[in-house]
Amino acid sequence: MRFYDSYEYEIDTNLCKTEQRLKDLYFENQDRHLEKPHDIKDCRDIFVKASHTDDCLFPKFLVDNLEEDLFFHKNLDCEIYKHFRYLPCNWHSHSFLEVLCVLHGSCYNYIQEQKLEMQSGDICIIAPNTPHAISVFSDDCIVFNIILRTSTFETAFFGTLSENDVLSDFFMRMLYHSPTHPYLLFRTHGDHELFNYVGYAYEEFIGNRQYKNRMLNSIIDAFFITLLRNHGANVIVPSLAEDDQNENLIFILKYIQEHFATVTLKELSSFFNYSERQLQRIIKSSTGMSFSENIQQLRMNQATRLLANPDISIAVISEELGYSDIGNFRQAFKKCFGMTPLEYRNRTR
Repeated sequence: MRFYDSYEYEIDTNLCKTEQRLKDLYFENQDRHLEKPHDIKDCRDIFVKASHTDDCLFPKFLVDNLEEDLFFHKNLDCEIYKHFRYLPCNWHSHSFLEVLCVLHGSCYNYIQEQKLEMQSGDICIIAPNTPHAISVFSDDCIVFNIILRTSTFETAFFGTLSENDVLSDFFMRMLYHSPTHPYLLFRTHGDHELFNYVGYAYEEFIGNRQYKNRMLNSIIDAFFITLLRNHGANVIVPSLAEDDQNENLIFILKYIQEHFATVTLKELSSFFNYSERQLQRIIKSSTGMSFSENIQQLRMNQATRLLANPDISIAVISEELGYSDIGNFRQAFKKCFGMTPLEYRNRTR
């Protein structure tokens, strides 16, 4: 028996009938610069003319704010589409999550005031209610849009991060609480393993096999696990403020995550060559909590996981979490949960 290295799915890269019509309309209207962001009212006529070619989804695009209930099929939590090449670049937002995946070529992704050039292998997660516009204007650019109900994304993406509390808090803050640039960008350089899941999801979506919704959700789970496993440490995040731009941010958060039992602010600032004050500001602005609050949360979350194992004594748990005195551990735990570690263990048996 032979086990193959990975799943393979071939995508048709030829222009479909609608794309060819859009391309013709683009060149007929070059003076309108349809490759640049427009309000939907300024390019509505192009959508209408192109929609005459076949039964496509254009009527749903003729508003600038797309709602979940209008867009999703009744029994599906996530959907995946090839983005139409030469589709007028139009400003829009939606109440659901969008994951933009560039399989080949390059395109532009306008997110509020930023213009992102996306290359083959790039993946961008765009938060709900974020004004953005996508410009795909070449035959050789293949882009897929994965859209997910917000609840499904939170289960798949943040569920994957459940053991990485600092990163989970950071990503949640970026996608739901950043007032300026709510997106995450991953440059995967054409990760073969990751993009096979995109092809697998697309094949499942366009088919009509039994358990379709459950299979799609499972594939998307695997997609996010692979994305975070292979590229979580290299995610490009927009800064919350201009002076917070910091290429080491994810590494700082991961270092805290992995060394929370022993790391001190002094050690962290020395390791990353920042002043303690500067590091405090970076951590606070990116997670919403101070260094000590992050450490405390990590310790308490790990404590609850360890307490679930009755074979590990409370004294050993206290030591493993970095407490020099078991009394300090009891006091911190009771302050957080309103009960002692022993009472917590007895209640959760």
